[in-house]
Amino acid sequence: MSATLHTNANLHTMGLPVVDFAHIEQAAIAVARTLKNVALFAAAPFIGLVYAMALPLVGLVMLATIAARAVAKTNALATLKNVGLLAAAPFIGLAYAVALPFVGIALSGKTGYQAYKAQAN
Repeated sequence: MSATLHTNANLHTMGLPVVDFAHIEQAAIAVARTLKNVALFAAAPFIGLVYAMALPLVGLVMLATIAARAVAKTNALATLKNVGLLAAAPFIGLAYAVALPFVGIALSGKTGYQAYKAQAN
């Protein structure tokens, strides 16, 4: 951007100083550039924090995208069944581990009662 001063007379003949707007414009651009750099320097930690917080979400989205493409290339139902069984396996194992003592007590009680009944006859 440049500015010019239009007059009907020559400024030198009127005794007025000549203002060079080009230097003022360059100084304003330099100040604006410096302020922009200072603002970016101050905002850099927050921008980095946003990137660090978004990284796990971006990774999960990428993982889901790759998995969806792999499922699309293969038999989807069999793959989803296997994934479901893999996810449910720890819970099924926990249910068996919790139920095992009760099943053992019930079976030993039934056999003990049958042995007692056989002795009584």
